[in-house]
Amino acid sequence: MTEIIVTGAAERRLPADRAIVNASVSIVEARREDAVRTATEEHARLVARAKELVAGGAAARYVADPIDTYSTSWRDERGERVVEYHASAGLSIEVTALETVGELMLDLAEAGADARVSWELSPERRRSVLRELRLEAVEAARAAAEDYAAAIAAADVEIVSVRDARGGSDGTAPVMRAMAMADGAAPR
Repeated sequence: MTEIIVTGAAERRLPADRAIVNASVSIVEARREDAVRTATEEHARLVARAKELVAGGAAARYVADPIDTYSTSWRDERGERVVEYHASAGLSIEVTALETVGELMLDLAEAGADARVSWELSPERRRSVLRELRLEAVEAARAAAEDYAAAIAAADVEIVSVRDARGGSDGTAPVMRAMAMADGAAPR
């Protein structure tokens, strides 16, 4: 019995069906109260926009971070102590109506928020595609094993082991390693 070890891989490029928009505001003031007040107002505007998107069905959910504050101090050129108070807050919005992302990013930028977007597949779609890719990877490994068996004039190929070399749970394309036994093959 000859052992044939092959690798099968499958890959697919897909359009995202979710956008994760992260937005934050950061305020610097000479007085802590002013920094906190302004950050609270700006944060409230961000949260209101997120709630509007969720209520309208354009977003699945949002998560708002609490306001974070700290101060920095230094001596200026005259040796006087300068203190600045910083306040910042952010939120993350899972947008499902992708046609709204451009306008949302523009709105956030015009409101003075720092915003960035990342594109993703929904968990359901990711699981479904990974299942399909795993099947395709096993079929690719099986085809390669059959080709090698035919090249050495082996009669039948039986898969005896399948291993997922990369796991695939993080969205990477699965790579399968199949060990096949070929009957009647001449050892070399």
